[in-house]
Amino acid sequence: MRAGFWSVACAALIFLCLLNPSANAEPEEISLVTQSFAPLQWDNEGTPDGYVTAFLLAAAERVNQTVPVTIAGYEFLPWKRAMLMAETVPNVMFFSLSRTPEREQKFHWLGEVSPYGQYLYRLDSSPGVEVETLSDLRGLDVKIGVQDGGNLHAHLTRLGFDQELVPITDYHQGIEMLFLGRVDLLPLTGFLAEASACKQGYDGSQLKPVLFVEALAKPLWAVFSKGTDQELVAAFQGAIEDLKAEGFLDAQIREHQANWQTLACGALTAGK
Repeated sequence: MRAGFWSVACAALIFLCLLNPSANAEPEEISLVTQSFAPLQWDNEGTPDGYVTAFLLAAAERVNQTVPVTIAGYEFLPWKRAMLMAETVPNVMFFSLSRTPEREQKFHWLGEVSPYGQYLYRLDSSPGVEVETLSDLRGLDVKIGVQDGGNLHAHLTRLGFDQELVPITDYHQGIEMLFLGRVDLLPLTGFLAEASACKQGYDGSQLKPVLFVEALAKPLWAVFSKGTDQELVAAFQGAIEDLKAEGFLDAQIREHQANWQTLACGALTAGK
């Protein structure tokens, strides 16, 4: 395993060791598994960061008051590997993913953790693409970067796309390929696109939306893998619902989005 994993895991474990240890029952050990997707969740120099991270750690703290729980690890993995782990290993919490009919029976669904909506972006310097629907792109001389095994990849494949699709590992690689001219269109989350490009040293203002991916505009969820204790599942479902009702998630989203925008693009825009 990567050294970074252990520092992240230890940070999360230490955090939960500070929680109320008074319960007599042996604590359930869970592993948090996800793909880095700032500012939702990301590895900030060995420490888990992001508003989904803060929200789920707060939920774990709330759960621990009634159902003893400890975090045995917090690992950032490529999407397909994280998904496979969540499909096959008990006591794995996986996030942030779309809830689809194909995934419905694979997990215990805990609650929504983030809004989500993607646009296909091009560079301002590239030729314009005038389309009204995703299907209008099929057969055009364009290369679309899509996360290998992701929800959009599956959706476009169902629509009959083939040669137009260029599988990518994650949006970091996609942004690099877009600015290097290796793909023509790239799906990015609307409120994160510019900052994500800035964070990688590119001019985020060059990103121009072409088409909103309406079919996939659904909230992202946290899930537990099958085989996880039902009491623990129910406890997290309740904690997530309560924290959202208290406004905790909304406050974290506002704070982390503002911080990420400043962190990512501040240095690039300061000299303009």
